[in-house]
Amino acid sequence: MNAVYGGLYTESARRFFGYWDSLPKKNLRPDREAFDPTHIPDLMRAVTMLEIHSRTRIEMRLAGTGVCEAMGFNPTGSNMLEWQTPETREAYLRLLEEQCRRPCGRRNMLRARHADGSIVRTEVVSLPMSHVRSGHDMILSYFCSLEVVGFGEHSYQILDREDTEWIDVGAGVPDWT
Repeated sequence: MNAVYGGLYTESARRFFGYWDSLPKKNLRPDREAFDPTHIPDLMRAVTMLEIHSRTRIEMRLAGTGVCEAMGFNPTGSNMLEWQTPETREAYLRLLEEQCRRPCGRRNMLRARHADGSIVRTEVVSLPMSHVRSGHDMILSYFCSLEVVGFGEHSYQILDREDTEWIDVGAGVPDWT
């Protein structure tokens, strides 16, 4: 299936979505083994891959160099939930659970405080994957910074998600955002 989704703001996000959509799928999601970074080398600095172990462990399996720069460290292997404010953690878990259960894609506008103190508004495209070898669900995401909207302390943290929009990849979408 080739999904069509026109709600992405940036050309790079549309290219990322197109690459994901071109991958072979089983049950509407590609397997981790089908993902080949050499097909999107110019986008990889802004790509992350999460492996969902449980509601308390969301492991960062891959973080592009731009993501590492924004965070001020390489988060590979760490628990993604550590960077969520307590106020956003439960909503984030619900988004991931819905995305993996259905499956469906998601576009968010995210506000995050980067390691340099800048608060940046970013378009994020998150798409479901599977990992047959581990048996875990995965989420492949692309981050495109749009604008600096403020400054704060010098430590990385996801502050807020706004404007969530679900992407139908063949199984429908939730009726909530």
